[in-house]
Amino acid sequence: MTIRTPLRTITAMGGALLLMLLTGPDAGAVEPAPDDVRPVLQGEEISGGGNLGDAVELSSGTQYLDEFSAGTLHYRIPREVDHSTIHIGVTTLGQDGEGDSVRVETGTWEGDLCSSDTISSSAAGFRDHLRTTHVAAGPPLDGGADGACGSSEEIVLTIELTMDPEDSRSVGQPVEILVHEEPRPVRLGTLPPSDEDFDGGEWQDIGRNVAGALEVTPSRSFGGAPELEPGSTYDVTIHPGETQIFRVPLDWGQRLQAEAYFPEPDEALADQLSGMGSVALMAANPLRAGLDHDSGAPSMSSSSQHRVSTGPIRWFNRESSHAMLAGDHFLVVTADQHDSGADISMLYRLTLDTFGEAGDGAPEYPEGHEDAWPVFEGGEVTADRSGADALSRISALGDSSAVVAALATVGLLLLGTGIVVLVRVIGDPRPLPESAPQTVVPHSPGPHPPGPKPPGPQPPRGQNPSAGPPPQAGGPAPWGHGAQHR
Repeated sequence: MTIRTPLRTITAMGGALLLMLLTGPDAGAVEPAPDDVRPVLQGEEISGGGNLGDAVELSSGTQYLDEFSAGTLHYRIPREVDHSTIHIGVTTLGQDGEGDSVRVETGTWEGDLCSSDTISSSAAGFRDHLRTTHVAAGPPLDGGADGACGSSEEIVLTIELTMDPEDSRSVGQPVEILVHEEPRPVRLGTLPPSDEDFDGGEWQDIGRNVAGALEVTPSRSFGGAPELEPGSTYDVTIHPGETQIFRVPLDWGQRLQAEAYFPEPDEALADQLSGMGSVALMAANPLRAGLDHDSGAPSMSSSSQHRVSTGPIRWFNRESSHAMLAGDHFLVVTADQHDSGADISMLYRLTLDTFGEAGDGAPEYPEGHEDAWPVFEGGEVTADRSGADALSRISALGDSSAVVAALATVGLLLLGTGIVVLVRVIGDPRPLPESAPQTVVPHSPGPHPPGPKPPGPQPPRGQNPSAGPPPQAGGPAPWGHGAQHR
């Protein structure tokens, strides 16, 4: 007898059993949302450097698409305008439950920390959807000496996962990066101060035009978001696990109010809503950073609404909030997965309006840079979200002891079967047939030594991270109070 046929049989059996575990449904697990309702990230494809010496160059006005690695991603951004502020937006996919946090830092080659933020593993109300942040590096806001962050020829950007790579769920997942260079305004002393006391303000009636509601097709990406008309109401349908994105241009001095209204469900829908997760509404700035959000489970017995209200767009708001750049803002509506994985249709009415005089308090930029609104190109490539690797599938099975026991049982069965076959083969005195191929084991001098680790310092650590919703009025500036030497 030969050893080849039994081993092939063992391999086939093991592969079949493992495939059943990896692909078979689990009674206690919720299937992930289908790809046609989940958010997509877009941009010009790049690969961040593995160390500072290999930092990849980014340019203003471009939208990039990279993916997380087990190490730190390094980039460099040349400053094209003296004394400018370089804004960076980072968007990643959310995670359900415990997951990775993302650390984003900007600094100089000399080791000065200009700004930093840590995006939590799952922001409140946006599980398994999107995670965003906005950091910047520029001169001091008081108009004083530039300092390193406002005068350096290049800004260094690093992005890293804070979890051990062996436990990370985000390695290989896409990350969207935006870069916008804003010239230093002239006559800063004439600009209105920060509206740091704004806490949403008193809600102003924006109506709800049910009879005249318009239709709109939402987008799953920021780059493809349809523009909404202030003062209008839109009828939209959303499904569990879905992310919907809309665009609303805001000028200096304007603020935005929006409401997602869910009518009282009928009896059939009310039964389906049992086990439904949260629905949420978020307003975001041109770099995708959250300005305000409201979330909660849909009511099974009455109507419900979620409202957001942003502060007026002012240059000095960067001292306390992200409402500091005019341009395309966004409304993001999300619905969490249903506990049972059911697919239901939920109608809601999205109403919005803007307040304030357009252009009020607008900064004056230097000659040749008057049109300084953030505009991004390079969104042609979409991140591939199809499929999941084996590790992801094993993770999706859950953490129950039953799953662990099943995997252990399969391993023991395969091991025992292999031992029995080997004993039989060793004890079988029959020679191999003359036609049987002979196995030749090549000589191996031993394991190859691992290659050298990439040169360059590890990414520096800076100020204490912040996470969760946008900073409240009166808190620290989104990117700190100036350069800190690391």
